[in-house]
Parts: sequence; structure tokens; C-alpha cells
Amino acid sequence: MSNLRHFPITLLAQSSTEKLSYFDKYTMAHPRLEEAFNFLKLAVSNSSESRIIFIYGPTGVGKTTLRLLIEKWLVESSLPQLQIDPGCLPFASVEAVVQKSGLFNSKDHIKRCLFALNEPLIDQKIDYGIRGIYRNNLGQIVIESKVVETDLGWALEQALKHRKPKIFFIDEAHHMLMVASGRKLTDLPEAIKSLANRTGVVHGLVGTYELLTLHDVGDQLSRRSVYLHFPRYHADIEQDREVFQSIVWGFQLHMPLPQEPDLVSHWDYCYERSLGCVGILKNWFQNALFDAITDGSDCVELKHLERRALSVTQCRNILKKIKEGEKNNAQLEASKEQLRIELGLPINQASIDSDIKKVDIQPQQNNSTRRRVRSKVGQPLPKRHQVGM
Repeated sequence: MSNLRHFPITLLAQSSTEKLSYFDKYTMAHPRLEEAFNFLKLAVSNSSESRIIFIYGPTGVGKTTLRLLIEKWLVESSLPQLQIDPGCLPFASVEAVVQKSGLFNSKDHIKRCLFALNEPLIDQKIDYGIRGIYRNNLGQIVIESKVVETDLGWALEQALKHRKPKIFFIDEAHHMLMVASGRKLTDLPEAIKSLANRTGVVHGLVGTYELLTLHDVGDQLSRRSVYLHFPRYHADIEQDREVFQSIVWGFQLHMPLPQEPDLVSHWDYCYERSLGCVGILKNWFQNALFDAITDGSDCVELKHLERRALSVTQCRNILKKIKEGEKNNAQLEASKEQLRIELGLPINQASIDSDIKKVDIQPQQNNSTRRRVRSKVGQPLPKRHQVGM
């Protein structure tokens, strides 16, 4: 075990709520997250005409954590502007919600967008239609109007122009694909593209691999879009495997308990039930830490992990969807050869081979087959990558 404690020692004397809050707020910086963070900073800072950013990857990989980090960075970098213009917002975020009917409701979504922009009187946005123009007895021109409809779309456009956020995030954006039959799947994405163009506000659509369904919706949307793939770690790739072990070790060091747990020795079990997704791993460790504190244990033990782990059935169901998404994404990357053929360019096979990555991986299901780390417990392997904030 490591003698270094990577959390404030005073936490050991504080309540369980404080301990759990500390671990919940802790963000593990790792290569996948850092790469996505740096790319997204550039895309937001200089979007040009590409004002739609598709941020996609497996469920539980850490996309929401990425969004929160970008939002924090935007607040810090926008402080001088906020002093000059207090009415602007560094960012705005909303979640695409599925209604009880199992469908996405665009009107409800726009209301949520207006609420995220701190827009007042959301239900009072009125569009007045002109009924007639005439002169009264005094010779004055009178415009007679009537209420036509509640115009939420117009209100959203004006709110974005007024608040001027650097980016408007739509989390769980894949829910927008759940539209009623008979409606075009491209209607809402095209509306978002048009809204982004009119307001100049970058829109970030955060979701699972299902967002790739919108890849071929049209040349205009494709030209004005940026795609950010946030992948998981793969156990059959040596570098990914070493980084994942370091991530487990990093979480192990930040658990505010009297005794440092030995999670690295069970890294393969941690991978098996998290599928290489850091978000799933963090939530799992959070629950295991709660159980350990409730039991009065000095550290998180294997029994706490097993009690809170996703079942084999859950893992297989999630992995099936992930592999389908990874296959679709790999097909997009592998289409480089076809593009060069269609353009009449020579094919560079070495370059094409380097673009294609392995995506086929199965989780281990037998705990007895877990591989143990042979190095000193708690110490990083020789080739381990440094992670952590």
C-alpha cells in the first residue's frame, strides 16, 4: 500500500456525508478525458461555421463529466466579460427529456431551454398577428391585432442572442431521436442547425452512439458539424489496459478511509463490471464506499465491490449496445478508402490500416479467472501512465 494520502486527513474525523461528498466531487483526470477536453476547448473557442458539436460515446464513459469541466472552464475564462455584461451567460445546459409517452416533445424541450437561459414568463411568449389597419376619427393610424399563438421558438432565438452563451449543451441528446411516427428524423437537428446559424451560438449535442444516426441527414448539417468521439478503454490494447489500472489505483488513493483499499489487485474485475467506462467505475466505487462507511469498515473490501457491481446480464446488455456503436463508428473511420476512390485519389493502405482500431471485446464473467497484479500492491506498474488531477 502507498503511504501517501491523496485526500485531506481531516476528512477521517468528519461525517460520512462529508467523506462521500469529497469522493463524489473528485474528478479523475485520465488521457481520454484530457484529449476530449482539449479538443472541445478549441472547438468552442473557434467554431467558425461549425456550430454543431456531436459529443458521443458509450454510456457511463464520462461525457457528463467532460461537459461539467468545460462549463467550469467557461465560467473562469468569462469572468472579465461578465463584469462588463452581467446579462450574458458563459454557457447554458439542458437535458433532452423523454415524456411519459416514450416520445420526445419539442415544445417541452424549448421551454426547458428557455428556463436554462433564465428567461422570465416562459408561458407568456405571444406572437401577435395583424388583423387590420385603419384610421380612426382623429386621423390616427390604428393597428388591430389578435393573439395568434405562443411563439416559443422566437423567444428562444431572442434569448440566445441576448444571453450570448459560448455553447449551449443538450445532454442526453439521443433522446431527441425518439419522435412520433410520421415525423422526419431530421426536423429537429435541422432546426438546431438553423438556430445556431441565426444566433451564432455553438450547440453541443451530448449522447450515446445513437447520435451517429444523424450522420447522413444532409450535406448542410454535416458541413457545419464537428464530431467528438469519447471512447472507453479496451482491455485487449496494452496501453489502454495500463491506463485503466492507473485509474483504479487513482480512485483507490482518494477514498477517505483509515486504511487504503486494495483495488488494483482486482483491476480485471473492475474492468469486467465497468466495461472500461470510467463513469460506470466511479459510480460503482462511490456506492461501494458508502457501503464500507455504513458497515464501519476501515477500507473498501472485495465484498463491497461485489455487492454493488452491475450484474453479468446488465453488463452484457450494455456491452451489446456499446459494440454496435463502436462498429458504426469504426465504419465511419474506415470509409476513408472509399472517399479516396470516389475522389480519384490513390489509396495509402498503411494510412488506412492505422485508422482502424480494434473494437471487439467481451467482459470476463468468471471471477476465478481474474488475473492478479504481480507488482507490489498499490504501486504503479513500470509502464503505467500518470493520471489524476
